[in-house]
Amino acid sequence: MPKGVRKSITIPGLLAPAVKRRSGEFGHSIFAPYAVELVCYDLRSDAKHEITVAIARDTQAAQDAVDRELVSRYRPGQKRDGLLVQLVERIHHLQNVAKRSRHDLPVQLSAVPERVTFPFDIWRLVDVRWQELGYPSFSAYVTGLIRYDLLVGGPHSSTTADPRSKLQRKLTRKTLAAHRRGGRRKILLDHLIEEAEGHPVPQDEMQRVKARIAKALRDISFTR
Repeated sequence: MPKGVRKSITIPGLLAPAVKRRSGEFGHSIFAPYAVELVCYDLRSDAKHEITVAIARDTQAAQDAVDRELVSRYRPGQKRDGLLVQLVERIHHLQNVAKRSRHDLPVQLSAVPERVTFPFDIWRLVDVRWQELGYPSFSAYVTGLIRYDLLVGGPHSSTTADPRSKLQRKLTRKTLAAHRRGGRRKILLDHLIEEAEGHPVPQDEMQRVKARIAKALRDISFTR
């Protein structure tokens, strides 16, 4: 069996405290298993990343603003009712989303380096995927997965605290099987949008709705 592929990545310093707590929610004492779980879920869904790619391509100031918003709203153990879910619930009145009072947050602007070992077959797939999605770097792709996870909140369907465990090997096999089957799965965001609209949403309309949500997220984050 091929050995795993160890990669160096960086995550925004502003997200680091929330990422540490979020990893701990799933029994992880280090970042690597959490990152592998996010990547495997993304490969299984084969979803588009309109919102998080838009954030990754925005200015550094805009990215920092969004990250501050995510960190300030994150609470360990919260239900699946993060900011993204709230925005979709108000999809027809995005301009009226309530502005909340802000609290000063610890500021850590320096990027935080991490080392993650990916199963060989997972890395072979994901090294193509992040580029096809249009992220500027692999680190930006992983950060995009983290942002989406914090934007949604709630539990994960598949977790494994030990990167060498049978559970992770099972997760890898499940991911590879889903990739071989092919076909894009609807993610939670797609289902929420269709529920809010009250009907199935064609792909082109779905992209327009997500663009509106991305803009609303940016506007809220910059509101002081």
